[in-house]
Amino acid sequence: MLTTLTDSPRQIALGDRVTFDTDEGYQAGTVNDLRRDVGNGELHAWVELDHQWPGMFRAVPLAAIEAIKKAVAPVGCPP
Repeated sequence: MLTTLTDSPRQIALGDRVTFDTDEGYQAGTVNDLRRDVGNGELHAWVELDHQWPGMFRAVPLAAIEAIKKAVAPVGCPP
């Protein structure tokens, strides 16, 4: 889990479901990775988009994420 200190403290973890605003409207997906931009170092969530071809990802700045639904650990996995 990662806590960011940009606008407000947020906790985003791999597997979380997120909703974010884009030029094409609101989109949703699952966080697969967290990476920093090579140019400015801004942290982005790599989101696998819903309703797209499997394996389609979008780099979403954390500031653009509107809602986060925490991932649920599978049964039998330690916390």
